[in-house]
Amino acid sequence: MKIIHHRRLRSALLTGAALACGLYALAPGEASASIMGKQGVEIEGPADRRGFFVGVGATFGASYLPIDQSVIPPLRADLVFGGGITKNFTLGINAYVGGYATSRPGSKVLFGGDIEGTGFLVKGLFLRVGLGGAGMPNSRGQLSAGLGGKAGIGYEFWLNQTAAMAIDLMYDIRYVPEDGVRHSALVGFRFLWY
Repeated sequence: MKIIHHRRLRSALLTGAALACGLYALAPGEASASIMGKQGVEIEGPADRRGFFVGVGATFGASYLPIDQSVIPPLRADLVFGGGITKNFTLGINAYVGGYATSRPGSKVLFGGDIEGTGFLVKGLFLRVGLGGAGMPNSRGQLSAGLGGKAGIGYEFWLNQTAAMAIDLMYDIRYVPEDGVRHSALVGFRFLWY
């Protein structure tokens, strides 16, 4: 009994130490997350987005199915990578996988990818457009193709010299054969490393 108790205690301590080290390594330092600006310390951080970037995120929202006039919520995980063409324009690929939260029988899987262009207007404020395709369920619950694109607006906050977090609002439109045009309003957030 004592051996099991000591093993659990040792395992909990090792897990806690590993978690603390990981959080310490990921936490931005106060000086690295801010810069001196016209109005003193600003949280914007670096704004040079040139070069390779990679990121992860999540997106959720509501999709309107016109064939039966219903709304179902999609939830997906995003993997983003690409490059900064200039300090204020990036071109990348957003690959995603997820599903629809619905009680309907049949496929609920959602996956796909878009080529994205992001233009930064003022500090972290950006406009994003994308074109691509997705595998998604049609109104009968069968997996079908959805071709189209998206457009949206968002803001990117720098966390330290190389990491940033972005929050955006997107309007996604896809043509699904036999169902017609599917409209989605989406909210997403991403963590990016430049």
